[in-house]
Amino acid sequence: MTVDKKLRQSPITVLKESMLCLIVLAVATLMGYAFKAFSLTDTDIIMLYIIAVLVISIITSRILYCLISSIVCVTLFNFLFTYPEFSLSAHGAGYPVTFITMFITAFIAGSLANKLKRNTQIAKQNAKEKEEAALLAQNEQLRANMLRSISHDLRTPLTSISGNASTLISVGSTLDEDAKQQIYTDIYSESMWLIGLVENLLYATRIEDGKMQLRLSVEILDDLVSEAAKHTQRTHPKRRINVEMRDEIIPVVADANLVVQVIINLIDNAVKYSDEDSPVTVRVKKETDFAVIAVADFGVGIPESERSKVFDMFYTGGNRSSDSRRSLGLGLSLCKSIVSSHGGTITVSDNNPKGTVVSFTLPLGKVELNE
Repeated sequence: MTVDKKLRQSPITVLKESMLCLIVLAVATLMGYAFKAFSLTDTDIIMLYIIAVLVISIITSRILYCLISSIVCVTLFNFLFTYPEFSLSAHGAGYPVTFITMFITAFIAGSLANKLKRNTQIAKQNAKEKEEAALLAQNEQLRANMLRSISHDLRTPLTSISGNASTLISVGSTLDEDAKQQIYTDIYSESMWLIGLVENLLYATRIEDGKMQLRLSVEILDDLVSEAAKHTQRTHPKRRINVEMRDEIIPVVADANLVVQVIINLIDNAVKYSDEDSPVTVRVKKETDFAVIAVADFGVGIPESERSKVFDMFYTGGNRSSDSRRSLGLGLSLCKSIVSSHGGTITVSDNNPKGTVVSFTLPLGKVELNE
């Protein structure tokens, strides 16, 4: 949309800007009478009207207002401030030249002001279009990066699933029960990883397109944490997930499904980047108007230099997960988007004596008790 199209005015806009012109001219006229009362010269009153035309050129959107205002200013000056007053005739020999000079000066000054305003609008529009083009290019690059990352990450689990399935089809009857159980376990593990990846991608796409609609309600945080811990326990049955609750009941205002997804992502990250024999701890507490959920592991930790980047989409850092599977880099980015949409914050810190703690906050809610 061009600036000229934007400047096409509706009747309401025409009325509004016409009223503004009248107000400015009325103020200039009243000030002219004040100048006359203090015995100031006609030149000072002429300057008042020229300034009025400048102001009108700035506050209105068409050069037509400037032209009409210049004519009206000359007319008002002639009618109200030249002898004989309240008449369009002027007895002074130099007044016709004064009127012409006043009109030309006011119109040129107003035209320049109007042109400067239009040029500023065009510059802003061009800057906005460049910004939109850069954002579009960035989104296209983001999609390309996502496709490459997805292709890379899907290949390993799909190859494993298809290979294990091929083994069962080809020589399944010759395998003992332990070997079959291991293959079943591997297929299940890879499938669950794929499900988690797809869920993250779906949530990330909804956030990127601005289509995420939060279904907020008052939830009991203990239930959300327990659901996330149970989900992770099913996908990682050998890992120990500890849940520490300092308060018995903590109500929060949240979209239950999204918050559960955040906790699952954080626990999954903690499991992936720590040793198999080390526990993962989820701590929950209240602080003022917020609930704090912290997920701690005993892994290698995150260097200070990388903490500002871990919430960027596709950033995976230099660490590899314990199962050597490369992460897509959506987990923490997705978590930050969800937590921010709830009005909370998410941070990374060191665990003591080693490892990482990822903490996020949610606004507290109120539970209404039925009497």
